[in-house]
Amino acid sequence: MLSTTAEVRVRYSETDAMAVAYHANYLPWFEVARTALFNEIGLSYKKLDDAGFLLPVLEAGLRYLAPARYDDVLAVTASVLEIPRVRIRVDYEIRLDEKVITTGHTVHAFMNRTGQAIKPPKEVIAGFQLAFAKSAAVAATTATQP
Repeated sequence: MLSTTAEVRVRYSETDAMAVAYHANYLPWFEVARTALFNEIGLSYKKLDDAGFLLPVLEAGLRYLAPARYDDVLAVTASVLEIPRVRIRVDYEIRLDEKVITTGHTVHAFMNRTGQAIKPPKEVIAGFQLAFAKSAAVAATTATQP
């Protein structure tokens, strides 16, 4: 599993009249963490876009467990459980302090500029394989330490 956490502060413009974060703002927060995850493994969206590969969202799901409010500092974690084939699923968890307030996921397809679904480019597969191997090595090392 690969995962990373990004910090997001709820801005006033992202809230409603009750100072509660408007539900549609959670998807951009997911994107912040997803972009950070891709950047950490050397696969920036910019590089993919420049190479002619797109990752449109095919599916999004969210479950709101508790509200986020103006000026809350949220920890948004994005996780990928398997190396992508034609699609990639990213799971998310948003925490306020240590409490999970939102969970969700997005599913993306790899597409070319003409809108055809394609296999991920070799660099993407290689990047994910390397990142998963490093993650497994770290987990193994951590498991053997007293």
